[in-house]
Amino acid sequence: MDPSSAITTVIRARRTHKQFTGAPVSRLQLDDLLELASWAPTHRLSEPWRFAVLDQAAIARLGEYLRFEPEIAAVPDPAKGAAKLAKLLERLPSLGAMVQVTWMRAGDTAIDLEDHAAAAAAVQNLLLAATARGLGSFWSTSSALGHPKTLAWCGCDPHREGFLGSIWLGLPADAPPPPPRRPLTERVRWL
Repeated sequence: MDPSSAITTVIRARRTHKQFTGAPVSRLQLDDLLELASWAPTHRLSEPWRFAVLDQAAIARLGEYLRFEPEIAAVPDPAKGAAKLAKLLERLPSLGAMVQVTWMRAGDTAIDLEDHAAAAAAVQNLLLAATARGLGSFWSTSSALGHPKTLAWCGCDPHREGFLGSIWLGLPADAPPPPPRRPLTERVRWL
């Protein structure tokens, strides 16, 4: 197969999966995905992304931790926080693995923005690599998973690292249809 058609197929096949079978994702698979993520473009070769990897046992421990942290459930909306946390706790056991993605914050605003973009490119590499290997993925920005206490539990330094998201991985239990895309004419300006 022509490499250009292979990448086109993977890009168009990538979907957001929120339902997983519960099958584990192996350490070997995770190492492979993260190694590919690290090939993202990065300014000054800073490689600002950081990955905290949770296998199924760690996900179960995190769920127990979150269950007994009322402060986390109250963010960002105390009225809806408990219900949102309950829904999150219901979904976590079906994951094959989860990766907490952060980037090392820079004191300079322009460099911090560049580093944020580089870490987002690493996430896209991770998502595409997962798709190419038959895994489902979901880029979650759950406030409970990005809470400073949760990040610290995962070994991240919330004072030095910015939260980019949690990447849920596993064998997909759903097959979402392709989402509609607006025509390029609505989003491209030729000069």
